[in-house]
Amino acid sequence: MNWFLIKAVIKARKNGLLHLVPAKDPTNFECLKDHCHKCCSNLGSPVVTPNEAEKIKPDSIQKDKNAMFIKSQDSVCCLLKDGLCSIYQNRPGGCREYPWYNIDGQLYCDAGCPGIKHDTDDRPNAEDIQPFEKFFPGAPKILIWFIKKICARKL
Repeated sequence: MNWFLIKAVIKARKNGLLHLVPAKDPTNFECLKDHCHKCCSNLGSPVVTPNEAEKIKPDSIQKDKNAMFIKSQDSVCCLLKDGLCSIYQNRPGGCREYPWYNIDGQLYCDAGCPGIKHDTDDRPNAEDIQPFEKFFPGAPKILIWFIKKICARKL
C-alpha cells in the first residue's frame, strides 16, 4: 500500500497535480468534466466508506486491511468512462471534496487543477473537508509527513 501511495503521488506531481497551496484568497472550483478529468486520470483509488461502497458495484472496489478504495490501473480510476465519472452522483467523499484539502485544520487547494479560479469566492470551510490523513488510511505518520512536505506549500 505505501509503495502504491508513493507512486500515485509521484505520478500526480509529475502531471501537475498535488501542488497544494493555502486557499487564502477568493477561490472557487468548477469541474471541467470531460474536458479535463486530470484528477481521475492521476489520483486514482479514492478511499471509500462502507456507506459509499453500498452505492458502488463491488467489482469496482478494492479492499485493503485498513480501508476500501476504488480500483485503479496506473492511478487511473476504473470508474472513468469516456472522460466522465460513471458514478458521478454517488462518487466518494474524497472525489466530492477535490481539489480542496484540510491540512492541519487549514484549507488548501490543488493549484494544478484546471477548474480552480480566483475570480469569486466559493471556498468551503476547512472543517467541512476530511483531514488530509484520511486519504492515506494505515499509512505511517512519517509517510504522511513526507507527502505533505513535497505536496503542500507552507502558510
